[in-house]
Amino acid sequence: MIMFLYYFSTTNVYKSLYVKVNEEKNILEDEKNKYTQLMDRYNKQVVAQDDALKHTENNLSVARNDLRDVKLQNNELRHQVDKLKKRSEELYAQVNTMI
Repeated sequence: MIMFLYYFSTTNVYKSLYVKVNEEKNILEDEKNKYTQLMDRYNKQVVAQDDALKHTENNLSVARNDLRDVKLQNNELRHQVDKLKKRSEELYAQVNTMI
């Protein structure tokens, strides 16, 4: 009889421990799933931000190249304006000498 009571009480203890361990396991699995979803979401955001930075860097590179080309054109045009001013001064000087 004592053995039966001992057996019955230990099985109840093991059952309650099993239930508690299962509850803890389920809670931990839920937290793990939650954190996994957060990690996936943040990874997607990082990839999107990385793509945006690459696109911005590409646009910046194009803008730099365009700016450099415009500066070169501007310098060439200044040089041509200077040449034309000199030529017009020469022509005015020739006209003044003719008069």
